[in-house]
Amino acid sequence: MWTGHEHGRMSQEGERDDAMTPADGDPPDRPAVVERDAVANAFVDATPRTLPEVVDDIGLECERTRDALDALVAADDLATKRLTAGDATVRAWYLPATAHVERLASGTPDAERADAVEDAIATMDVPGVSEMMQDWRRDAIRGAWEYVAEHGAATDDAIVDAVYAAHSAGYDDRGSWWECVRPRLASLPGVTPPSEGDDDVWTYVPV
Repeated sequence: MWTGHEHGRMSQEGERDDAMTPADGDPPDRPAVVERDAVANAFVDATPRTLPEVVDDIGLECERTRDALDALVAADDLATKRLTAGDATVRAWYLPATAHVERLASGTPDAERADAVEDAIATMDVPGVSEMMQDWRRDAIRGAWEYVAEHGAATDDAIVDAVYAAHSAGYDDRGSWWECVRPRLASLPGVTPPSEGDDDVWTYVPV
């Protein structure tokens, strides 16, 4: 048999529990828009950034920063990958190839950087039975660099799809073409090639 005291306590607890229960139809908990914007603004180029780096940059607590990063990945505004350094593996976030990097939106990379790239390509050792063939292959390497620089990040397939048709450089198949272009593209200023075991994402860091 319940006493009035017990019934009163249960009623109060019931009211307290009801007050703590979200009403049906309330949106799920998610990072505030302002927090997502702050985290998104920490990515000004295609350089991968770790969670501690983003936290240090914007001053938001770790858990809320991670929530905002996950929300941006879910919205395709950021991409994420694992980076390996020796025996250590760390998760990093970066602007995906589909994101428009503001400082590259004009499609015109920094002039000083472009001059350095031209010098590097001009002195690059490239295969070819004639000087004309070598020039064609330098054009292909230049085209690949321009594509990565303009987009901020790009996969192997995206680079080949965008450049091979216009700059086949005497190669009958895409695979042989990429074997020529890939190692030389990796040596050019501003370009970071994919890490081993990565998802084939090349990135470009502006001056």
